[in-house]
Amino acid sequence: MYYLATLHDKDIFPQPTHITPDHYEKRVTVKALVKNEGGEFGFITNPIHKCYLLAGGGAESADIIQEIKRECIEEIRYEVDVEREVGRIHEFRDRDAKEYETICFLVEAKKETYGDLRTEDEKKNDLSVIWLEGETARKILREQVDKVRKGEIKFYNTAFNIVRDQIFFEEIFKDRND
Repeated sequence: MYYLATLHDKDIFPQPTHITPDHYEKRVTVKALVKNEGGEFGFITNPIHKCYLLAGGGAESADIIQEIKRECIEEIRYEVDVEREVGRIHEFRDRDAKEYETICFLVEAKKETYGDLRTEDEKKNDLSVIWLEGETARKILREQVDKVRKGEIKFYNTAFNIVRDQIFFEEIFKDRND
């Protein structure tokens, strides 16, 4: 399997504090780079961590395409068309003894949905969507990664997600002249 990156605690945190476990529990997750008709990208944020992250989450079935569509309806509140797979990242998160395979897709927002399908945790954390132009998003994601590298992001999983999401986002710009 080809991965864009393999991430460990030492790749995320300036001074990792968790012991490497003997065994990791495997988990497949999906992430979406959601683009609207205006060319903006949808990100998820909340007032707790105040970071911008890609929509997505744990795959509940083996049908990865259906899973990314479900996550976009829940979090972005749009039905989407899947354009292509962007790539995969392999993560080893020591604190939780989890081995993640995260698969990211570039998707196009097609039809806004109505009704709140966020999970109870997402509602409690006031998860919301913001749409950003590509270069603005790149700048924000780079700034977030800088904060992670400086140890300024205190949320363990959020720090991993920031680094991973920035890798995925930059991947779609590789073959362009931006």
